[in-house]
Amino acid sequence: MGGIEPQLEEIRARLRQLLSTHHSQLQPETHTHATDDIVIKQGAPAERVFLVSSGVLAVEHIEAGKPARVLALVREGDILGEMGLFGDNRYSAQVRVEEGPASLLAARSDDLLQALLFDTELVLEMLALSGARCRQANHNQALLLDAIQALSTNDSAELQRCCCILGESSGSLASAAKQLELIQQRTMTPQP
Repeated sequence: MGGIEPQLEEIRARLRQLLSTHHSQLQPETHTHATDDIVIKQGAPAERVFLVSSGVLAVEHIEAGKPARVLALVREGDILGEMGLFGDNRYSAQVRVEEGPASLLAARSDDLLQALLFDTELVLEMLALSGARCRQANHNQALLLDAIQALSTNDSAELQRCCCILGESSGSLASAAKQLELIQQRTMTPQP
């Protein structure tokens, strides 16, 4: 995931440590899921926050009548569902087990919010995680826009640079990079 991955690892480590200090208050339950199980349903009430203990999970966005788009893959140490703590208190994406079995620690959202009220360090780390994820999303969006611009101006070198970076991503971003390269090939191939 580019340049923010080391920063994310530090944030994850600090969050795990801070969450462990609230273990008795949070009383997390262990949930185990098999490959392709849906852990979080997009739009459902955000009643739990999850810490991934093992497995690989796909964060997906669902649009009516379209296939799910994989936005990210998450692994051990990642937190899921935290965005649902704020705003409309609904999950903004679906989470599916990509490689199972997956083991997750689940804490009730209300219990985590209570812990956040009294632990400013925990609040700051949750904000740091959200900020880092937003920066990554902004970076990905800028790369996609740069690639589209390069395609429209026939700048092969810039398109290749963007597609190379996007191709290292998981899911839909890598697929988008391949599609952009195919479009470039079609537009450069003389039509009979």
